[in-house]
Amino acid sequence: MAVFGTGRNGSGHSLLSMTDGQEAPLSILAKGVRLIGTLETSGVVRVEGEVAGDLHARGGQVLVAAGGVVEGDVEAALAVIAGEVHGQIVAEQLVELKAGSVVLGDITTPRITVEEGGAVTGMLRMAHQEAKGNGKANGAKKPVAKQESRAPEPRQEAAPVTSF
Repeated sequence: MAVFGTGRNGSGHSLLSMTDGQEAPLSILAKGVRLIGTLETSGVVRVEGEVAGDLHARGGQVLVAAGGVVEGDVEAALAVIAGEVHGQIVAEQLVELKAGSVVLGDITTPRITVEEGGAVTGMLRMAHQEAKGNGKANGAKKPVAKQESRAPEPRQEAAPVTSF
């Protein structure tokens, strides 16, 4: 497949999902196409044109190519943005912002990569998995507002810090 390929991109992340040994279904909104409404899939969506509405790829991937524009919210396991998103992005696994990408909205994800030249105007929420008593993650996400931040206590042998 020549659109993105079935291999890995520069960051080492697989671009096409596999389900039961099969490639996930791929939908392409070509340059010059404008979709008005909500699009839902469990596969991969590549946006080269414009979407005026929400994209829901639950368990799948949303790829916004350079020149592609989404005017709505994006929900996916993996979101790779090279174009523009005017809305919030919620990704279960990862958000990748390529050089020249623009996101005007909040991003919620456990992992994010931003290439030089990628831009975000909004809040970034790094969702994480809480650990159970047995040391395994349970998948529950704690709201950012309730998270506590604790600075590590200084070690006894540390040298005094001098400020300039």
